[in-house]
Amino acid sequence: MNERVPQPRQSGRHRRGAVTERVDSRAWDPAERAAAEQLDQIEPAWTVWYGTGTRHFHAVALWPAPEPLIVRARTADELRALMREAEDTTPPPRGEAMPETPDTPPAPDDSQLPGDPRTVCWDLPHDLPIVGKARAMVSETLTAWALHHLADDAVLVAGELLANAIVHGEPVVRLSLWASPDEFQIQVTDRGTGQPRHLTLDTEATHGRGLAIVGALAHDHGVTPLPDRPGKTVWARWHLPPRGVQPAF
Repeated sequence: MNERVPQPRQSGRHRRGAVTERVDSRAWDPAERAAAEQLDQIEPAWTVWYGTGTRHFHAVALWPAPEPLIVRARTADELRALMREAEDTTPPPRGEAMPETPDTPPAPDDSQLPGDPRTVCWDLPHDLPIVGKARAMVSETLTAWALHHLADDAVLVAGELLANAIVHGEPVVRLSLWASPDEFQIQVTDRGTGQPRHLTLDTEATHGRGLAIVGALAHDHGVTPLPDRPGKTVWARWHLPPRGVQPAF
């Protein structure tokens, strides 16, 4: 009885008996991605991007709302129409002006007395591409709050916490920054039931170092379960020197 010997499967575009034809990888939907980038630049109240996996345009509003305001459409024109409709039904509170640019967080309120706590937060889409924009928002906030010496470490920590929340958690993901005269804190909240943990990794590991990085850069960090629903807040904290004292590097 003759047994058919399975042939090894080759990668690339080919047919049986023909020489394998290598196929180079390509960027998907370049026109749609370019349209999303342009829309992101001209719509200061929104963050806009195109998902090559979903083949849809997405936009998230940058002003505070009771629930995250996210719209999605198959075309750029359809998305823009939905954005206008969303602005009519859920305008910025108290008639406040739209943000100047999509990556610029609200500036601290100048009416606050010196020493008052400052805080800002964003509900973010459950999508990894938003991490880059969120890092820029953290950097802008630290600049506005005159905490330049924390910028590099805080931006890296925020990126690690957000990536973990998006990959391992559940929406909605909220990024919060809080500063008092004594300390600065980053908080990332998601609705997932899993708990972040430190992993014992060898020197060859390329993933799983998120909390180790946070622990190395922040003065303190931890996890706080949400009191009334599934989820948790992962936070990192830095102590601030007294006013007039230069931070030690």
